[in-house]
Amino acid sequence: MNSRHVRAVLVAVLIATLLGWSDLLGWRTLVALLAGVALALLLLAAVWQLRACLGDAHAALRERFWAREAGVHHSFAGVTLKIDDDGRHVWLGGSGLLRVLGRLERDDVLAARHAGHWRRRADGALQLRVDAVVHVLAQMPERNDPRVQKFRRYLERDVLHPAARRRELLQGDA
Repeated sequence: MNSRHVRAVLVAVLIATLLGWSDLLGWRTLVALLAGVALALLLLAAVWQLRACLGDAHAALRERFWAREAGVHHSFAGVTLKIDDDGRHVWLGGSGLLRVLGRLERDDVLAARHAGHWRRRADGALQLRVDAVVHVLAQMPERNDPRVQKFRRYLERDVLHPAARRRELLQGDA
């Protein structure tokens, strides 16, 4: 049975129920009952409309207060990763990489390890190209460490692959 038939059956049952009540209760009681149902439906519609309006207000408030964190939805092992996609390359914050690997290094040492594949954001934070990070993770002495392998797979599967897919879709639309 498709949804149209189900709705038709429900309407028929409702009409039969109303007619049965009108016979038992009398017309005045039925009119009062119908007025109550109509009022309930109006209240439901008002609540639905209010929810739609508040949904927009909620989105505006969320955008206003979380603007600094917008786009930050990547984390690995409880470490939030700052990832930016500029349309050509995907960039990973150096501090997040160091926290995931459990290392204490200066930015210039990390940048030297990823020579030619790093940049500084406007606030001065070091960013590394994710494809270069994956390459370095695959070549480093600790490459067989399960945490390093999981992190490398995470970057490939959840960061690089979706970014490449987005670029393909955008190029197909152009």
